[in-house]
Amino acid sequence: MTARRFETVLVTGAAGFVGRHLLRHLCRAEDGPGRVVAWDLRVPDDSDAARVADWRRVDFADAGQAAQALDEAAPNAVLHLAGLARSDDLQAYFRANVTACRNLLAWAAEQADPPRVLVVGSAAQYGITRGGEEVMAESRPLASRSPYGVTKTMQERWALLAGEATGVPVVAVRPFNIMGPGQPPTLVPGAFLHQVRDVLAGRQEAVRVGNVETCRDFTDVRDVVAALWSLVAAEAPAEGAVYNIASGEAVRIGDMLQFCLDLAGTEVAVKVDKRRLRAHDVSVIVGDASRLRKAVGWRPHIPWRTSLEDAWADLRAAAVSGDRPEGR
Repeated sequence: MTARRFETVLVTGAAGFVGRHLLRHLCRAEDGPGRVVAWDLRVPDDSDAARVADWRRVDFADAGQAAQALDEAAPNAVLHLAGLARSDDLQAYFRANVTACRNLLAWAAEQADPPRVLVVGSAAQYGITRGGEEVMAESRPLASRSPYGVTKTMQERWALLAGEATGVPVVAVRPFNIMGPGQPPTLVPGAFLHQVRDVLAGRQEAVRVGNVETCRDFTDVRDVVAALWSLVAAEAPAEGAVYNIASGEAVRIGDMLQFCLDLAGTEVAVKVDKRRLRAHDVSVIVGDASRLRKAVGWRPHIPWRTSLEDAWADLRAAAVSGDRPEGR
């Protein structure tokens, strides 16, 4: 598929799990931009920072700071990954996930040639809490009950409405479960691998788990960032629509757990932690990414076992060199 060329691309939330992989992808892609601008509230002290032309601390929830920084960068495309996934403060969720996006779109609407903007949401927007096997397409009603899912839905809705009203080319995505090298310990299967490492290091006695009989849809982060860039770089307009990013296959959590234990190379104890169990847990959840395949021809290429092997190797390497910053 023909790709559009961009002189300057901005990545927000660039220091997070997905953002760091996206930077690597952009720097290596044959159809990559001439210049990559990376912004976050923190700047990692590693080789990623040296791979981009401009790395700055920017708070997009501050309208004045956001507008000034955007004027200086003058991006032709923006991949908006910045956001808040965990907090006890509802206002913090709104500020990071809604206000920041509003400020970005307000600036874009004032430009003579507005940048293409990709807004990253989450499968958490669907909010499925009951049922057996669920295959979720983009047309499914959104029913999230979590502050994260609700504010991500508000972000997406605002972005699409603003794009329609102002002519800013907006694309929205809802990635399902993401895995791979550098995954934080707050998400399965990263939580398993971090615990296996800690058991081997003598920092805990067993890997603590919840319900491992459920099946979920996982995609390697390197396939995810390829999907993000494919939508932005596509010559044929993909604007004004929402796209799931998913493998379309369900993997049993218990199978992932066992593979993580096998990677340890020795026996590791496992204990069920009642605090990790949910009152209602849907047996199978799978994402339908057929709209994305039709739009840009994207398909995932990295099997989940390979993803876990690479994540384990990365985690062991990080333990030797010192833990790197973690995040979305």
